[in-house]
Amino acid sequence: MKVPARAWKAGAPPLLAACLFAACGLASAQYADLDRADWKEDVPPPPPAYSTQGLVEIDMPRGSTVRMGVDPATIRINQQTGIVRYVVVARGPSAVNASYEGIRCATGEYRIYARQVQGSEWAPNSDDRWNSMRGQSGVLVQHPGRLAQGGMCMGTTLRETPAEMVRQLKSGNQSLYY
Repeated sequence: MKVPARAWKAGAPPLLAACLFAACGLASAQYADLDRADWKEDVPPPPPAYSTQGLVEIDMPRGSTVRMGVDPATIRINQQTGIVRYVVVARGPSAVNASYEGIRCATGEYRIYARQVQGSEWAPNSDDRWNSMRGQSGVLVQHPGRLAQGGMCMGTTLRETPAEMVRQLKSGNQSLYY
């Protein structure tokens, strides 16, 4: 039996929708185990060397005297654990400080591994908890959420490469995130 062309066209949108839904389900399945209760973080590498030249700026609230940016050369992705790690640099009127951080797109959380005050060595952060990026009101703790939405995450998944993250961060487009 031959199916008329107009019947196929009429059935195409539902068929296309079903195929897209299945593809999305497969893509998100690879991240389904990243938000399990028994998830374990890998041992974070030491903070990478960073530069204050060529930082990718992070949008800060109006009136803020602090400028923040990510050194694109420090962005590292671990697809197995679902963590992207990076160094963010905060520049104020009188100081330049850095923070070595990580983001988990699957759970909407961030963590600070170490901090560096201008002219000092890296100091490990004593708090090893992951904190929610949602609802952060302090100017200096809003940036992980801005980075996730600005291009490090694609929904609840990591982007594939640091270059893709940097391209998205520089584009100014905001992705859907939580």
